[in-house]
Amino acid sequence: MATLPSYSREFVERVRSSSDIVQVVGEAVRLAKKGRDYWGLCPFHGEKTPSFKVSPEKQMYYCFGCHAGGNALSFLMEHHKLSFNEALERLAERAGLELPTSQVDDEAFLAKRRERERDIRAMEWAADIFYRQLQNEHLGREAREYLTKRGLSSELITELKIGYSLPPWRTLLERAEKDGFTPEELLRVGLAVAGEKGLYDRFRHRIMYPIRNRQGQVIAFGGRVLDDSQPKYLNSPETNLFHKGKELYGLDRAGKAITKAGYAVIVEGYMDAIAAWKHSLPHVVASLGTALTTEQSTILKRYAERIILCYDTDDAGVAATLRGIEVVRRLGLSGGVASLGTSKDPDDYLRTHSKEDFLIRVAEESMPFIEYRIASTAKAHDQNTPEGRGAFAASVAKLLAEVDNAVEREGYVDKVMHQYHLPREPFLQELAKAMGKPLGPDKHFKGRHNISGKDIVMPKAGWLKAARTLLYLMATEPHLRSDIYSRWNELGYDEEKHRLLAAWMTEDLTLEDEPVALAHELAEGLKSELLIALSEQTLEENTTSMANECFIALEEHNLSLQIAQIDREIESAQSSEERDLWLKKRTDAVLRKKKLR
Repeated sequence: MATLPSYSREFVERVRSSSDIVQVVGEAVRLAKKGRDYWGLCPFHGEKTPSFKVSPEKQMYYCFGCHAGGNALSFLMEHHKLSFNEALERLAERAGLELPTSQVDDEAFLAKRRERERDIRAMEWAADIFYRQLQNEHLGREAREYLTKRGLSSELITELKIGYSLPPWRTLLERAEKDGFTPEELLRVGLAVAGEKGLYDRFRHRIMYPIRNRQGQVIAFGGRVLDDSQPKYLNSPETNLFHKGKELYGLDRAGKAITKAGYAVIVEGYMDAIAAWKHSLPHVVASLGTALTTEQSTILKRYAERIILCYDTDDAGVAATLRGIEVVRRLGLSGGVASLGTSKDPDDYLRTHSKEDFLIRVAEESMPFIEYRIASTAKAHDQNTPEGRGAFAASVAKLLAEVDNAVEREGYVDKVMHQYHLPREPFLQELAKAMGKPLGPDKHFKGRHNISGKDIVMPKAGWLKAARTLLYLMATEPHLRSDIYSRWNELGYDEEKHRLLAAWMTEDLTLEDEPVALAHELAEGLKSELLIALSEQTLEENTTSMANECFIALEEHNLSLQIAQIDREIESAQSSEERDLWLKKRTDAVLRKKKLR
C-alpha cells in the first residue's frame, strides 16, 4: 500500500525559513503590531479581546486563551484542516520552492494521490446525480414530499445537497459508464456492491445525505429508506476516503460556530443535526449514529473544550451517552448531557419547542457528566435491599474518586448523600477505599496523628513553571540540552510528557535543529506542552543560574510530595512506634527541603 512521502527535515526547515509567519497568519487574522510582536483575535476560539500573539522573531504564534500555538506549518494545518504534507506543499508553492525530485517522482505516491482525487470526483459526481434526481418533477416527488413533511425547506435541501437514489438496481452504475467512471471506481468508494450476479448500486430508493470531510468534500453518504426496507439507515462502508469513527456529520459547516459558542452539541443522526441547523443552531454535529469515539472527540477538542451530548433517549442512546462520556472524560473535556424531557430525540423536540428552549436545555440545564453517570448507576441498582444499596454506594464512590478537584468532589459527596439518603461515615469509608486512602480508626486517633491539626492536602508549588522553563532552555539553548537532560533524569520527572519532550530534544534532534520547526513530529499533547513552554518564558542572561533555580524548585516539589505522603502515613499509623518512625522521616525531609535554599 502506497504511503505519503516523508519529506526530509532539511526540506521542511527550508520551507519554514522561507515563510514569513506574519504574512501567513495575516491572511486569516487581522493583526496589529505592538512592540516586537503582532496581536489579533484568535481564529481558534471566540474572543473579544486579542490574546493571539504572532512573534516574527520566533516565527511562532500562540494564543494565551486556548493555548493554540505553533509555526506557519501548524497554522495552515489547524486553520485550514490540512495534513502536514498538504500544508508543507502549500507553503513551498507560496515560497516558490520546488518539491524534492525524489518525492515528485515517487510513482506510488503520485498514483495514490491521483486515486484519491479521482475518488473525490466520483463522490461529488454521485452527489450531483442524487440531487438532480430529487429535483426531477416525477422521479423525486415521493422523496420531496417526505422531506417537506420533515420540515426541510428547498433552500436547506439545496444548501446541504440532499438527494434521492432511484429504486432500480443499476441506475448509478449505468450512468457512471456514460460519464466516464468505471464500475471498479464505484465499488472502491462504496457506491456499488459486489453480488453473486455482479455489481449493483448500494443505495436504492433512499433519501441521500452527503457526508463531507472538514474541507467540505463529499466522502460518503447516508441513505434513509422511503419504504419498509431494512436497514432504515445505511451509511457508506469504510473506504480510503471515509472512516466512520473519525468523521462528524456537519463539522465542515459547524466548526466556526462551535468555536464561537465555546461548546459543541453532539446528536445522533443526520436529521437531528439538520433540525438544529434549520432552527439557526449552527454549533451542532452528528456522530453518525454511533457513540462518540476518541478520534471524533480529539477532532472536536480543536474547536472547543466543552461537549454537550444530546443523544436519543432509548436504551441504545443511553448506552451511547455513557460510552461517550467515558471517551470525553479521558481527553479532559468538560460538558454535560442534555435532557429533552419526553421527546425521543432533538428532531422530535424542535418540532414542538423553540430554539431558545433548546438552548436552555443544552447550555444551562445540561446535567454534568458525573451526575448523569450517578443517576444511571442509581437506576441499575435496587436500593430497597442492603446488597443493592451497598453496591450502589460502592459504584458511586468509584465515580467520585475520578473527580480530581477536592472541592468539587466534596460538593458531589454532599449531594449524593442527601439525594440518595446514604449514611455519611460508611459512604466516606467506601470513597476512601475507592481513592486508595488508608482509614483511621476514629476521629480521636486522627487528631493525635495529624501533627498540623489541619486537613492534609497535596502541596501546590511552582514546579510546573520550573519544568516548562527547563524545556524552554533546552529548546532555545541547545548547548545546555545534554546537561539539563542528565540532571533531570537523576531527579525524576513529575510528568511523563516532560520526560518525552526532554528525550526528544536531546536524543532525536541535532544541535542545529530548531524544536518549534519540527514540532509537527510530536503527538498533539506533547506539541501543545512544548509551545506553552516556549511562549510563557523570558530568557535571562545567566541561563545556567536559571536552570539551577528550576531544579531547586522541582526538588522542593518532590520533597513536599514526600512530606504530604508521610503525613498520611502518620495519620494512619496503628502504633506509637510506627508513628515515631514516620515522624523521624518527616523531620529528615523537612531539613533536606530547608537546606535547598
